[in-house]
Amino acid sequence: MRRLVYAAFLPPLLLLDVRPLPGQGTPPRDSARLRTSALVGTVVDTVGMPFPFPAFVDVVLANHPVAAQARLVAEQARAELRQAWGAFDPKLVATWDQKRFGGTEYFKYFDAEMKIPLPIGADVTLAFDRTMGRYFNPDRRTTGNGTFSAGISLPLGQRIITDERRTALQQARAARDAGDAERIGILNKLLFSAAKDYGVWYETWRRRAIAQEGEALADFRLQAVRQRVANGESAPIDTIEALLELQRRQVTRYETDASFYVSTLNLTAYVWDSEGRPAALPGDAKPVLDGVGRGGLDSTRLDALIDVATRRNPDLLKVQAKVKQAEAERLLATQGMIPLAEAKLAGLAERGGDDAFFDRSRLDNNYKAGLSVSTPLLFLKETGKFAATGAKLEFQQYERDRLRRDIEFDARAAIFDLANLERLLERQSANVRNARLLRDAEQIRFENGESTLLILNLRERLVLDEAGKLAALEGKVAAARGALALATGDRTLLTIPR
Repeated sequence: MRRLVYAAFLPPLLLLDVRPLPGQGTPPRDSARLRTSALVGTVVDTVGMPFPFPAFVDVVLANHPVAAQARLVAEQARAELRQAWGAFDPKLVATWDQKRFGGTEYFKYFDAEMKIPLPIGADVTLAFDRTMGRYFNPDRRTTGNGTFSAGISLPLGQRIITDERRTALQQARAARDAGDAERIGILNKLLFSAAKDYGVWYETWRRRAIAQEGEALADFRLQAVRQRVANGESAPIDTIEALLELQRRQVTRYETDASFYVSTLNLTAYVWDSEGRPAALPGDAKPVLDGVGRGGLDSTRLDALIDVATRRNPDLLKVQAKVKQAEAERLLATQGMIPLAEAKLAGLAERGGDDAFFDRSRLDNNYKAGLSVSTPLLFLKETGKFAATGAKLEFQQYERDRLRRDIEFDARAAIFDLANLERLLERQSANVRNARLLRDAEQIRFENGESTLLILNLRERLVLDEAGKLAALEGKVAAARGALALATGDRTLLTIPR
């Protein structure tokens, strides 16, 4: 009977190592789960297939629809860049025009031209003209074989530094950078949410295991107390005390079961297969904090992390892209304050002629040239656009400076939060150890008749509560690492390098 009493008040099987009590010898080498199953009907959930956080991140990045959408955002921006390059695509134009009336052939015009835009704003033109018939415009006369021309058009005033197509290309390049930043930002926000939910999943899993353990021990203790009452060694009121404690822990276990079920559903929402269909977590999957749990940041990396945050944060990169776009618009508006002037020069040659095309003596008498000048008198539209683009640029610069400051603060807060969690984890682990010591001491006092079952239960509740707080802190580490990765834009900070 004495051995039964000692066994009735074994420490919680998951919170303390099970040591042999006086007179019991060495316990059998089986798992805590099997030992508990042998003693009571409640099974403590301590087994399962580990589903570590790094593997979870890989699944999310590979198949989640939001990850696919992020890739499409970047692809769309790159497609728009190709579209902007289309303004520099060589263009071929050919026309055929013929008139015949009353049996008389008036004219036949054939014109073909290829224009090659250059990145410096000039255009190279290659053309072929051929005119036949009795009646045609004299300035369109050509030889029987047609006339070949090669020339260039150059801006002399407005558009000499930049023009609409070069501005569009600069803006498209900035949009591409913004698209890449948007992709990173979307993925980081997705992983931040996933990290928080993974941390909640871990916390609820640990709390459920702790609650199952507490219920199992309370049930076993109730059976032992009933046996002691039947043997006349304890007062019947102790049975009520033991039953009440069991009921309290059953309520707690029901609550943790529900919380774990909901958190599992939330985590399952991140799991998709390679075909883009919703998938489920493995039935026996359990969270593992390897790679994301304890492991504080080296204080010497603080400045480096702040620097990374102010250079690589996706939100800041998007604003910097908007600044580049505004600068391009500003430069184009500045060009609008200059009169528009364009010069054209082309050399002419008969098709199939023996003379060299670029022979100077021949070109002196065979060329086309032109000069056009256009300018508004008051520049009202141009000055208005200049002022508007200047205000837009200044606005984006202020936004960039403000966001850089906010990002630095967010990064510092995330770094501090992670470092503080490390301190809290260390202190809370000590609290759990101390609570165990108090409970073990109370156990000895109770066995010696110097304490009551109520006080022993209170001590044990303290152990369970402190263990639950430790589980909550461990779960918050994943969210803290996700917040740091989101603030800095560096996804590698989600996990601890091995």
